[in-house]
Amino acid sequence: MSPPDRRAEWLATGAVGLVALGVLASVFTPVPHTGGDNASYLTLGYSLATGGGYTELWDPEQLPHTKYPPVFPALLALLTAAGATTWVGFKLLISVTLGAAVLLVLTWGAERRGVIAGAAVAILTLLSAGWLDAGRWILSEPLFLVWTFLALWAADRGVGRLPPLTLRRAGHRTGELPGVEEGVYSVRWILLAALAAVLAFFSRSAGLPLVLALTAVLALGGKRRDAALLAGGFLLLAGAWGIRSLGGTGEGAYEAEFWLVNPYQPELGTIGWWELPLRAWTNLRLYAGEILGGQWWGATGEGAAILLGVVLTALALWGWTLRVRLGAGVAEFFVPLYLGLILLWPEAWTGARFLLPLVPLILLYAGEALRYAGLTLGNVAATGVVALGVLMLLLPAIPAWLLLAEGSSDCRRLAEGGDVFACHPETVAEFREGAAWAGMNLPSDAVVLNRKPSIFFLMGGRPGRIYPFTRDPDAFLAEADRLGAEYLLFDGIDGISLFYLPAVLSARPLAFCHIRGWGSAGAAGIGTELFAILPPSERRTDGEVTGIPACPARYRNNPEGEPEMEGLNIPLFVAGAAEDYSSSENSP
Repeated sequence: MSPPDRRAEWLATGAVGLVALGVLASVFTPVPHTGGDNASYLTLGYSLATGGGYTELWDPEQLPHTKYPPVFPALLALLTAAGATTWVGFKLLISVTLGAAVLLVLTWGAERRGVIAGAAVAILTLLSAGWLDAGRWILSEPLFLVWTFLALWAADRGVGRLPPLTLRRAGHRTGELPGVEEGVYSVRWILLAALAAVLAFFSRSAGLPLVLALTAVLALGGKRRDAALLAGGFLLLAGAWGIRSLGGTGEGAYEAEFWLVNPYQPELGTIGWWELPLRAWTNLRLYAGEILGGQWWGATGEGAAILLGVVLTALALWGWTLRVRLGAGVAEFFVPLYLGLILLWPEAWTGARFLLPLVPLILLYAGEALRYAGLTLGNVAATGVVALGVLMLLLPAIPAWLLLAEGSSDCRRLAEGGDVFACHPETVAEFREGAAWAGMNLPSDAVVLNRKPSIFFLMGGRPGRIYPFTRDPDAFLAEADRLGAEYLLFDGIDGISLFYLPAVLSARPLAFCHIRGWGSAGAAGIGTELFAILPPSERRTDGEVTGIPACPARYRNNPEGEPEMEGLNIPLFVAGAAEDYSSSENSP
């Protein structure tokens, strides 16, 4: 690359970096996410930092964790060891990581199409709804995106592209796809690409397509020794992780849920391999017809956004085909492999979160298709067509970003008063209060069935597991007895409790007793409520039933105790919190 291009790239990097800093700062929020993944990652990081190993501290048996790969929790562990105790501290790490991913998108795009195109793709990617949202929560996606685009950029520099599929070139028009040279070979760049690809896999299991793509390009490009070294090293590491997963009894890997019709409704059963094409078609319609267009036009699922998603998908497919004709690089192999992976996952998991790595690729391919089509009218017209396409995405995305920024500003202002959950619905605040109250008033060895055991532990220090997803009271109680669970929290966080628990409680009211409630009664006649699960010898099925009786005092240690909320601090991370949680001070 010539010196002027290098200077232009540095200028673009600085400009995009400033934009990313402003945008990510504007949407920053200290509010915790209501998904259990956030709390699980934090607790795993805490366990690593405090010498507990890669362990599920929230589980009563403290099982070895086998679901999430360890790279992201290890990063959180480093921050924990440095003294971080607040939601803000960990979220700043996420914002910085996502900003780095945006700059890597710029660098990768500039390598493929030039600095201006790379900057346009980076800005549009940053302003997409999914990427903005990913920078607000403590999840592994931003780190995964860093490794992904570092690997793609390094692969283009170290491996280049394969020979063209056809010897005949379509005149000057196909020559308008510069950026990836044929026959490139650089050991240091290949090593960087391989390292980034492996780290992507150990940040998210969805990084497997990246490893396969790099291995395929190396092998097909005649670098079979390098391909064998990468495959062998990866299989050794992945095999060790797989053996740990197979031997563990902790939270199961994603493969255990893959064949379920709906992982949140296991009673619906499983699908067969012959039903996978139908699942893939359904997911493709959701991604292309609803989710993709909504990344910039906001109204996901509405007519205009559906049309935009379909058009972008068609243009991206065309642009990808053009690249493949001139010789595929790692990105051209990665796209179908990753797309195939997310299309085969259960439909309940379909969402913008899993589309994130494809967003910059879709934008670049769609832009190349637009330019290719516009070349029939000349270079100036082709540039104008692409510019118009950029504006059609950029202009609607800006109001959506400003609206999100306004809401984030309101949340930051409310959190200054000490209530970090102030922007969440009351049901979330009630769950947090219930977890904190349980940490103060229930025995230290109490096992509480609830919807979000990792959040429950993070906020209150009492272990638990997800209650059985069944409305059969006998099956529910049998599983509770097997787990040794003595308590049940009914919540309204996401509607799952309302789907299962009323049927169980109403069918066997005398198998439970009521301890404490938070909030007003909801649609099912109860709000967020804590129940004790009576021992089998005390459960009654006879007599007139007017409701679930109140529990005797022995089911709580400190009836008058009310916890103090920790404000911006994460209770588990506050100095001395772990010792308080694990002590037997409150045990009967």
